[in-house]
Amino acid sequence: MKNRHHQLAAALLLAFLAGPLNPLSGQCNFDAEIILAPEAPQNVYCPYDSVKLSVAEPFDSYQWYYNFSGDPNELTPLDGATESSVLIPIGEFGFGYFFVELTRDDCTEVIEPVVIDSWVFSPVAVQHDPQDTYCNGDSTMISNAFGAYASYQWLRNGEPIPGATGPQYVVKESGEYVLNASPFECPLITLTSGIGPYFTFIGPTVPSITEEDGLLYANSTGPGFQWALDGVDIPEATGPSYQPAISGVYTVRASDGSGCSPLSEPYTFQLTGLRQPAPWAGEFGLFPNPAGEKLTITGPAEARYELRLANAQGQEVLRLRQQANGPMELPLGQHAEGAYVLQIFFRGEMASYPVVVAR
Repeated sequence: MKNRHHQLAAALLLAFLAGPLNPLSGQCNFDAEIILAPEAPQNVYCPYDSVKLSVAEPFDSYQWYYNFSGDPNELTPLDGATESSVLIPIGEFGFGYFFVELTRDDCTEVIEPVVIDSWVFSPVAVQHDPQDTYCNGDSTMISNAFGAYASYQWLRNGEPIPGATGPQYVVKESGEYVLNASPFECPLITLTSGIGPYFTFIGPTVPSITEEDGLLYANSTGPGFQWALDGVDIPEATGPSYQPAISGVYTVRASDGSGCSPLSEPYTFQLTGLRQPAPWAGEFGLFPNPAGEKLTITGPAEARYELRLANAQGQEVLRLRQQANGPMELPLGQHAEGAYVLQIFFRGEMASYPVVVAR
């Protein structure tokens, strides 16, 4: 909202000039007037402007005055203003009547004043939803509440947000948000919304899946995780990393008990060949392969390991834990023919092996 003092000032000046007794006229018959430079519509200036007041005709002496009422009988001299011109810093006065007393040939007269006014602006305001707590990964919109401005700058915790130079901003981080704006009339002025609003974002950070050596990493504070393949949760895939057995679109959801569980962007994994990063992978043998009714697994003599068999869709169809030394048999009679992936978990690592069921 913007307003000006000049409307009242203009009315007062008209009433003053229209009075039956005008003490400013008819004394010396000086044909002089006060010139403003630069000019402005209705003599309304920005607070940072300076205006030069001058009289073109030569006189023997000058004395400049001002007041805020327009009454020529209540004048305050401007210190040191005894030349044909004077520079008025608008910010020091805001509004005022400015007079000059002229002397020539022993005749002294105060000529008609000029009224100078300045723009006055209300602070900007921020419009926002009343909710102030959100989960990480969510967002809320804040915007300029009233009118339009020449420029905008949003700040978070007192620091300008790079690129946040429009009337709206999408908040995704905790902090106090303030809007600075400059009006069209006075673009060098910075208006501010002052304090708040303040938003808090809670819960684990939004996961961002990365891949390294065939493993997918959640990259989130967690500590709880749930991996999914093509939108379907993968049983027991609840760690910060996961080794896919098949190609597909993977996501992971993080949780921490706060009630917030942000979901990662989908990550497309393309299986280019079974990786064997574990140093012990070659110590295990699978036979026969292709297998019919059962598959025998051999491994190190002291081995205690866990097996997971997944079908071509990545669905777990069998999980067993080796309980004693010696070979271990996987019953396959109830499983359809086709390609499978056997995952062996041993010594804190995992290795994957292709398995074919054929009868």
